[in-house]
Amino acid sequence: MRPSRVPRLAVVATAVALAAGPACAATASPAAPTAGTVAATTATATRPLDAGGMTADQRRRADQLISIFENSTTVIQYGYAENINDGRGVTAGRAGFTTNDGDALKVVRAYTAAVPDNPLARFVPELERLAAAGSGDTSGLPEADYITAWKQAADDPAFRQVQDDQVDQRYFSPAMSQADRLGLTTALARAELYDASIQHGNGGEYDALPALISRTDDKVGPPSSAGESAWLAAFFDVRIDDLTNPANGSTADEWRKSVDRVECLRRIAATGNYNLDGPLDVTAFGSSYTIS
Repeated sequence: MRPSRVPRLAVVATAVALAAGPACAATASPAAPTAGTVAATTATATRPLDAGGMTADQRRRADQLISIFENSTTVIQYGYAENINDGRGVTAGRAGFTTNDGDALKVVRAYTAAVPDNPLARFVPELERLAAAGSGDTSGLPEADYITAWKQAADDPAFRQVQDDQVDQRYFSPAMSQADRLGLTTALARAELYDASIQHGNGGEYDALPALISRTDDKVGPPSSAGESAWLAAFFDVRIDDLTNPANGSTADEWRKSVDRVECLRRIAATGNYNLDGPLDVTAFGSSYTIS
């Protein structure tokens, strides 16, 4: 399971201040739920991402929403790297790949397989040791060198592609499989499961996405009986309860600060924009953004 953090990167160029109105509203004509290319820090990824039951624009908007939640910008931050002091070592890249649990190791291994001579390759042995121990101690990397190397690697389209692939394989595809199993048809519901997958992970833990889904089903029944909008509203409640009372105590402080990422999506639901139509004006953690 990866950590979550309150966004720390203020990017004024991508923020559009809203003088008044709802905190998170869609300006396009909303559509009620029915029963039935992402920018990089320096370049665009080379392969279109899987849309997973959404249109390409809906997937892009979902990625940009998550980027806002993670890094306070609609621009995907492949070069982000920081120790947020949550016990998981360095958190880096577009999905917050961490050094203590093998997330970052998988990214660096895949990148090294594609580009053997890269600035991160030398960290593989220490990343393997940290993953095996589940350790957040980054002194052996050492941390500053690793962060510099990650940012340097982010200039390489191949490294950005590896991050995209890892996001698809480890977070997006599992979330879309759950959405398919549940029969969720709206882009907003699918985006919420995707965001939860990024933040909570997809394992067997109490805090992970499958457990959140199970608790939602226990609360209101599956979407087929509760209705998709009612089920999604209950899922918002279950997820917020988990963020404020997580089983994993090491992440509790950071997760309690991150509730607004769920509330932002709930506010979109309140406008009726279940299709994630654009332009989409949103406010998250006190800053305002426009997604085309």
